[in-house]
Amino acid sequence: MSKVPRSDATVALDGDATAEGNGDLRLLVLMRHAEAQGFSSGGDLGRELTAAGAAAAQEVGRWLSDQGVRPDAVVVSPSTRTRQTWEGLRAAGLSADSAWADEALYDADPEDIVESVQSVPDDVRTLVVIGHAPGIPFLAGGLARRLPQGAGGEAGLGWPPAAVAVIGHRGSWTAFPDEESAIVAFRRP
Repeated sequence: MSKVPRSDATVALDGDATAEGNGDLRLLVLMRHAEAQGFSSGGDLGRELTAAGAAAAQEVGRWLSDQGVRPDAVVVSPSTRTRQTWEGLRAAGLSADSAWADEALYDADPEDIVESVQSVPDDVRTLVVIGHAPGIPFLAGGLARRLPQGAGGEAGLGWPPAAVAVIGHRGSWTAFPDEESAIVAFRRP
């Protein structure tokens, strides 16, 4: 399997190397939080990851690292489980120059997620967004419907906790998504 294209490399969105022309490539990693406990005395926002969820987050972090994904920024919902999912990715070796919580990502629909992505400065080349179902799966599923099975199209078929899609996008984040934004890698735990 070819690695995910680096946002600073000259590669095509499908992962095949090209000679030139991809200087404006950006990567968006959409991830549903890992498995969480069903109840918390702190309410839904306070639900923590299960032991299996923490392990799955680290596994996804290793996979992203193996794919060559190097985040510049990470945005999570304010929930404990999304923050702990990011901690799991970090424990597996991923890091980012900045990370923050966006209140709009909690209970977000796809449009809320798009607005959050569009607000990111263009010096961020690789962005990780960790959120919740149904918003994350619906957004990725909308992009996946354009693709055949085996080419990322399976991303619309179900999103268990810790599922992740890597989306290639050309140009400014303010224009995300456009007709060329496409899933370049997808993984279910």
